[in-house]
Amino acid sequence: MGLAASQARLLQLNSRKSDLEFQGQQINQQRTILSDQTETFYNQILALDVPDASSYPVNDDESNDPDGDGLSTEYEAALVAYSTEYNRINAKIETVHEQDRALETTLRNVDTQHNAVQTEIDAVKKVIDKNIELTFKTFQ
Repeated sequence: MGLAASQARLLQLNSRKSDLEFQGQQINQQRTILSDQTETFYNQILALDVPDASSYPVNDDESNDPDGDGLSTEYEAALVAYSTEYNRINAKIETVHEQDRALETTLRNVDTQHNAVQTEIDAVKKVIDKNIELTFKTFQ
């Protein structure tokens, strides 16, 4: 490859390398956003009021414990509401984690391409250096 062609190829590879670096930055930004969303969901879990059985006592006549398990109907309803909300938030967290895993795979793909372009840049630079060296030997 001639010096002009090598130089053109080097410019093209540097452009591709910059594009890949930009893609990597965008992916990392998206992962940061997902991380913030996950934090919000975990804070929602922490803010949930966990039902306490002592707050829902069983009446002496056990009128609020029809199934006889020692837990009041109100407490059981509060547990169901808590579990439902907890599971809803966990489902959202899992969705975010799936998106993050997909972005991580894409980022690894971009990094692999970046490494390949960098290797090719190094090879083209060696060709350019060799062309320059041969050119100067000709004029000496």
